[in-house]
Amino acid sequence: MQSRIARFLRLCVLLSLLVANALAQDTPIVSISPASGEVEEAVFTIEIDGLQPDTRYKIEILFEGEVVFSSEETSDQAGHIPYPISSTDGDAPGAYRLQVLLLGELIASGEFTLTEAAATPESGESLGNVTVSPETVPFGKTQKLRIAELKPRTPYTVELTARETLQVVYRRPHTSNRDGVIEIEIFAEEGDAAGLHSIAVYDDAGELIAAGILTILPRPERDVSVTITPRAVEAGATVEIAVGGLAAFDSVSAQITTADDVLIDTILARASSDGESILLFSSPAELANGLYDVDIFVEGDLLASATLHIGEVERAESNVSVVVDPPQGAIGTRHRVAVSGLAAEQTITLVILDPSGAEEYRAAMQADAAGAFSLTVSSTDEDDPGPYTIEIQTEDGGQLLANATFAVTAAQDEMEAPSAEPTTPAPDAVASIEPQAAVIGSSHLVTVRQLGANEKVAIDVVFAGASVYTTEKTADENGLVTLELVTGEGDQPGDYRVSILRASGNQPVVVLTAIAKPAPIQTSTTSAGAVVIRGSLDDGTAEIQFEGEAGQFALIRVASADFDPAASLIDREDRELAFNDDARGQIDAIIGPLSMPYSGEYRLAISAAPLMMPQGAESGDFTVTITPVQLRPISFDAELNFALSGDMPAQYYRLPVETGDSLGITADGRALDTLLQVVSPAGEEFAFDDDSGSGFDAELSNLIFDRAANYVLVVSTFDEGASGAGTVTVSRNPVHSLDDGGVTIALTDKAIRDLVVFDAAEDELLILNLEVIYGDVEDLYVTATIDGMEVMSYSTMGVPDELPLAFVTPMSGTVVVTLEKFGYDDGIALDVSLERP
Repeated sequence: MQSRIARFLRLCVLLSLLVANALAQDTPIVSISPASGEVEEAVFTIEIDGLQPDTRYKIEILFEGEVVFSSEETSDQAGHIPYPISSTDGDAPGAYRLQVLLLGELIASGEFTLTEAAATPESGESLGNVTVSPETVPFGKTQKLRIAELKPRTPYTVELTARETLQVVYRRPHTSNRDGVIEIEIFAEEGDAAGLHSIAVYDDAGELIAAGILTILPRPERDVSVTITPRAVEAGATVEIAVGGLAAFDSVSAQITTADDVLIDTILARASSDGESILLFSSPAELANGLYDVDIFVEGDLLASATLHIGEVERAESNVSVVVDPPQGAIGTRHRVAVSGLAAEQTITLVILDPSGAEEYRAAMQADAAGAFSLTVSSTDEDDPGPYTIEIQTEDGGQLLANATFAVTAAQDEMEAPSAEPTTPAPDAVASIEPQAAVIGSSHLVTVRQLGANEKVAIDVVFAGASVYTTEKTADENGLVTLELVTGEGDQPGDYRVSILRASGNQPVVVLTAIAKPAPIQTSTTSAGAVVIRGSLDDGTAEIQFEGEAGQFALIRVASADFDPAASLIDREDRELAFNDDARGQIDAIIGPLSMPYSGEYRLAISAAPLMMPQGAESGDFTVTITPVQLRPISFDAELNFALSGDMPAQYYRLPVETGDSLGITADGRALDTLLQVVSPAGEEFAFDDDSGSGFDAELSNLIFDRAANYVLVVSTFDEGASGAGTVTVSRNPVHSLDDGGVTIALTDKAIRDLVVFDAAEDELLILNLEVIYGDVEDLYVTATIDGMEVMSYSTMGVPDELPLAFVTPMSGTVVVTLEKFGYDDGIALDVSLERP
């Protein structure tokens, strides 16, 4: 019966302990809010006050006179116990009584009620309604799909199909919430079609129960601009290259070259959904002073250029003058810039630098017949006060012809009042801290009042007789100082003495109490041989322990509806054995199957990031399932039959590979939407595919292995509840050995990598020759390994007609050379040969 009422994980923010003793209750009081709630959904906040400080109590929950849950809790220094609970699966409706006991004596009690769950509509009663907000969006922007009027807590499949191409661009299972609603956020990315899309919602039987449409606007025409900030730096410094006017998710690269086209560096990035990209270039410390070209390539096409100055911008001898009128003004002032002394109709570059030296404006200007021109500039609320510089440069930006400055001041209503003269410190300063006590990881605000205006004080934090933190603060004109103190993971629980040290007057002291974090509540059960552990995050992390058996293959899965889980498997020596974030095309963390290296205790560290957001999640529930797995043998170049169902959602095969193996794996799921995954011996995902094969079948092409090992092949389905049968075939491709002479390698968008092998002796000098037969690629990456250790690597943008790569093997063995292309292009064919000088 105890499992029917589940305790909530206590969050890291405890109630403040700054409760005056005068407010303590003479008689313990139990308050419960709300008084009633629906079974399996209700959440009750229970506060118990008026207790003795730091005293252990027994709390029981009774139903129909029987104890169904009990625990022991310790009151805090204010005599308070928070006791949140929730109703879980199996709780009966009716009245429940909560009792507080001290040494077996009942000292306080309260009641709450669970009501019947709302009736679930019968089959056929619910027909979904689809709304899209907004219905039409620019490419890359988010649309929110809301599907309402569904059956509560029922699984459905949501599918999006491009009207023009009939391509299924989205298909995922979703479960409606208690209100019968599914909400999804989607956005178009590279490869997706623009235009009208059909929305279809299917139930478990495949019946269409809701439909709708949405529109994605085509990618906008690019109007690429580039700004370099600062536009002149010393060698070794970093500049920011801001590229705008892109389409969402464009592939962007910046090539920095000398004036005679010698490549210095290439930087890669991808545009945001707003069509903007920021690239950082760290110039080599030995780079010579001068002008360098910055060429911006978008999806492989040169679309913009700029000039970078290394060293100070050279000033040319000229008679050019610049006058700014007025030379100073508040934000909003219009400044007239007059330039004279140019040649008739001469074209120059005008640059405006902000107070930090960053380039704010750049434009080409042309003088009139008298060699002059003028323009008017004005500041806005978005501009920072301070000195701005106007530079007149030669047309190519290589030389500075003239410059002038003007100042922008804050608007009159933003001008600060003059500071008051320091006064004598008040004799009796007062300090407080809020909260006084909280779990480690919390923030505490220290406030000091009644100091002298502009008085300087030192704040010293002491723990166990040693100073652990010291800082200085200056009071404001009202004699107020505030300081935020945050306890961290390395801090010890206990009392920290915070002293306010003054040159004269009293020395106030407050005490900060750091409380050890409570361990997350976890429950463990077994189901069909699998261990199922349920727990909750504490400050964004959690850790569980479980027992493993040497040689047993185990599949570890972490799932959550609240966050995107990541998991690390840690052994008894505190070493990470495996890590996973997303696997099999899902957000679940899946480790394995992997062979457990020893019998004994393992730890699983769990962390989180919220769905579709970059920040880390702080709280949320998760489920860890640890399933023993039996591996089936595999036969190469033969069809293997498999059968999948809700009770057996995947089949696992032992995949033995040799050094230099190249494998192709195809699945024929017939009516199933198959998935293929290859797992490394360390239990980490090595390769995965969903729909590269025929129809919705999976296919893995040119899987290459640089060392002999036992991998695991996983055959499963997109819908884990689907039942059906099919076949899978694992084909061994011929090994390309350079010991027998040169070979030809072809790389395409479908087969982006391949390998060659040969035997080498220790300290042998080798030259690997690559000769282009046809085609070109955006990037080529070549690596050579011996027994998994890298002995050579090379990367290039494009490939010259002939490319010799010389290296020395530090050890004897079989050398595996991997050739891999990056980018979307027409592919390339290479003759690969080996010289042994």
